[in-house]
Amino acid sequence: MSSSRKIAGIVLCFLSAFLLLGCVIAFLVMRSVFTDAPMVRTPLSELDPADRRMAQMKTAEAISRIRNASGETPPQELALSGREFEALTETVLNLTGQFAGNMRIGGVPLRDTALKLNNDSFRFSYSHDTGMKTPFGSRVNVQADLDIRIENGASSLRIGNAKMGNLAMPSAMRGRLEDAWRKFQQSPGHQRLLDAVESLSVENGELRVRYRPYQAKQNFAPAVLRTMETALNPSGILKP
Repeated sequence: MSSSRKIAGIVLCFLSAFLLLGCVIAFLVMRSVFTDAPMVRTPLSELDPADRRMAQMKTAEAISRIRNASGETPPQELALSGREFEALTETVLNLTGQFAGNMRIGGVPLRDTALKLNNDSFRFSYSHDTGMKTPFGSRVNVQADLDIRIENGASSLRIGNAKMGNLAMPSAMRGRLEDAWRKFQQSPGHQRLLDAVESLSVENGELRVRYRPYQAKQNFAPAVLRTMETALNPSGILKP
């Protein structure tokens, strides 16, 4: 066998090995990222009724204070435990699904999302149906811990643990999330938020929001506040 044929054979072996290795890596990545199981949210029936009632009562009270605020109304504080926050968000998402169907925010269907409190951050989950047919399914479940704060007239976002399926979220996607946040910071809605909210943080699994009722009243349409209050307190019997 000539030396040129030997070299060609060696090159072919190397190429075949690299191709096989690439296929194995692609297989492992797909298995780690794709799934046929959508993200599991907590059904309303499994939430503690006491947590739901307390969350609705606290939030309805805050909305009532905003609706009735005057320029002399001092700042108020809303505090929700992790269980109360989950009960509130699941109730709101369920109502949104009933009345608004497949409502989207930023292109993300709310029915495929969940928002909970972690120790010191919000834990956002999203089950994205890519439409791709793989042996493992077409969905990619995304989860990210978002430390969102408002203090001293400014907001901040720090992305903590974040993953796609069982793999760490790529830095490029983290960058897109940070870019989206910076874009929001330049919007009129962000300034209205800072006008209405004096401080916001998650500490030890509890959400604490200090808000200015009169500024919130100025920044939210009365019809929106009435709708929120009616949704959270439909019978008008939840009182502190």
